[in-house]
Amino acid sequence: MKRKFLLPLCIAAGLAACAQSTIQPMSLDTFKVSTVAAPACGPNGARNVAFKTAAIEVIRRGGDKFMLTGDASQSDFWSGSHNQSMVVKVVPEGSREAKNALSARQQLGSNWQEVLAEGSPTTCE
Repeated sequence: MKRKFLLPLCIAAGLAACAQSTIQPMSLDTFKVSTVAAPACGPNGARNVAFKTAAIEVIRRGGDKFMLTGDASQSDFWSGSHNQSMVVKVVPEGSREAKNALSARQQLGSNWQEVLAEGSPTTCE
C-alpha cells in the first residue's frame, strides 16, 4: 500500500529521484514490469530501475536466465514523470534459448544477494 503514495510524495517533497515498480504476471514464464519514475530520473533512470527490477523478479521466481520480449517507454509532459514497461520471459537453464539469454545475477553484479534482499529500487542511481 505504501508504494501507491511513494512517487507523488517524492515529487511533492522535491525528492525527484524516486521510482516505483509493479509486477504483473502474464503467463507461467512471463511477467511485465511497469515502472514510474520522477522527472529527475529521466527516461534512462526509469529504464535502469525497470531492468534491475526485472532481474530481481527472475531470481525470486527461481531462475537466472531471462530475455526481454517487449519494451515501451513514455514521458508525461504535464507531470514530468517517466514510465517504462518491460515484458520479461524467464528462460530455463539448459534450454535452447539459455545460451542467448541474460543472467540476472550478472546484471545485478557481484553483490546480487544484497540487491535481491533490498528489493525493487525506489531511487534512480
